[in-house]
Amino acid sequence: MRIPALLAAAMIAAPASAQSGVPEAIKTRVNELVARCAQAGGTLGSMTGQGRFVIPADFSGDGRTDFIVSEGNMPCVGKPALFRPDGASRLELWVGEGGNARLAFADRVIAYRVLAGKPARLQIARSGPACGGPARCGDELRWNAAASRFDEVATDGRKIAARPATGTAVAAGAPPAAPAQAAGGKPAPAAAVPPVAADAEARFKAACRKRYLADRPAKTDWIDPACAEEWGRVAASQQVAEALLRAGPGGPGAPPPLADLRQRMQGVRWAARPEKGQLASGQLGGFTMVVEGAGRPEKASVGWTKVGEMLPLNIPEAFAARGAKLTLTRCEKMGAGEGERSWLVAFPGRPPFDLTVYERTAPTANAWSHYTATVRLDGAPPPRGPTNCEQFW
Repeated sequence: MRIPALLAAAMIAAPASAQSGVPEAIKTRVNELVARCAQAGGTLGSMTGQGRFVIPADFSGDGRTDFIVSEGNMPCVGKPALFRPDGASRLELWVGEGGNARLAFADRVIAYRVLAGKPARLQIARSGPACGGPARCGDELRWNAAASRFDEVATDGRKIAARPATGTAVAAGAPPAAPAQAAGGKPAPAAAVPPVAADAEARFKAACRKRYLADRPAKTDWIDPACAEEWGRVAASQQVAEALLRAGPGGPGAPPPLADLRQRMQGVRWAARPEKGQLASGQLGGFTMVVEGAGRPEKASVGWTKVGEMLPLNIPEAFAARGAKLTLTRCEKMGAGEGERSWLVAFPGRPPFDLTVYERTAPTANAWSHYTATVRLDGAPPPRGPTNCEQFW
């Protein structure tokens, strides 16, 4: 399903200026939600009324279109609780910046409403830690032009000063959480999954072009198409990357029980019986998902293999597009087009974890190509070794 058609219904009530274009970041978020619905066995319903989950409006007063993305309004027919399992759901407010959009606020809310005006206003209701005491609380997000951000202003009578509105999912400068405990103890909580950054594609293509130009090629007209093809792999990896991130710990504690892990990894069609030596195995799109461990989940991985085809995934760059910092800890070339790398992956506000990728690109049309990306769930340190190996190709 094409994204412009998906967003058409959501744009109906927007002013003419809001219909000039939809940023790639918003299209990506819509794609992710539609894919999650389909993978869970649901179908996309009407995107009008309660199903209108993308709302364009000017919330900052600068004349540009901003966007609300409300997972709780995603019309996933057949799976009504998929995006609101506990009565709360993720709400995002994206600020328009020219042709791009920047995530300015994201949090789990139990309700929200948009008040028309110049600018429009977003009011939210939350519960739990976000309220600082009350079981439920209400706030309004108001644009702070001097700080280029939204501030939260209490609307329920709480005597508190306005404070920066970032929510729990994009808290700026949040200190890294303590590493997950390797075994025993209370299971680590699930972590919020950061979205793909609004400028991720532009940054990736710029870095890709710079890398190719460093070799001083005689011709350069092939570089942009090559970088676009590489970005296609990154974009195609996002659904799998999200499943792996949902499996990872969001704070201190042991890996979750297998039943919880299977539930967290939304969209995976788990087999009734796993393969020998595995705790669980299933399919996500055209990829194989596996959970391994000695009685309790220790690793989650994605695998793919085909004859004579190019590798379809790039999990490290998929993580980087969501704001991860990757530090290479080991690199081993095993042959032409074959090798293995390990990284320490760090996202703000969650424990770092090890990512190991094995890849083999078929050297001939009748040879096998393989790709496996594995993340550790138990906080074990990444393997160390040489990091200056040559390119696999």
